[in-house]
Amino acid sequence: MTAEDDFDEFVRARWTATARLAYALTLDHQKAEDLAQDAFTKLWFHWRKVRDGNPEAYLRKIIASTFLSGRRRRWLGERPTETPPETVVDPATVQVDERLAIHQAMARLSPRQRAAVYLRYAEDLSERTVADLLGCSVGAVKQHTRRGLEALRADLTFAGPDQLADLTERGI
Repeated sequence: MTAEDDFDEFVRARWTATARLAYALTLDHQKAEDLAQDAFTKLWFHWRKVRDGNPEAYLRKIIASTFLSGRRRRWLGERPTETPPETVVDPATVQVDERLAIHQAMARLSPRQRAAVYLRYAEDLSERTVADLLGCSVGAVKQHTRRGLEALRADLTFAGPDQLADLTERGI
């Protein structure tokens, strides 16, 4: 099997998880797809070196660093301002409401807090692994995670990291 075939197979196998991670960081479907595509493109240039090692960890590192460096650039594009009208909540929409509550709470976190909380609890990575991905110390990961969780708990609609992990398991 050639390196190109290996890479194609890896992309097919990891696309969904990579796009989910990118969405958790960007909180925007289009930006998440762009981030995932950029990450796979960057991975392609190093594929021959990393394919026999741990390409999934290398891909996560690319996503985290690309996301964090991309956040430094200021985007001056359009921002939608219309708000939907108030509606009566149907009990069948509870899952959607939970997803929106998590999305809004995560959006209020700093990019590093969001990345630390998501990688620790939704991806179930160790503090050391998250520190390596974010390019910081384990202490910084603990601090970002603690502050992120405190901010999420301050939002009355967020029960805790178990809720985030539970929603991720359900594909939300």
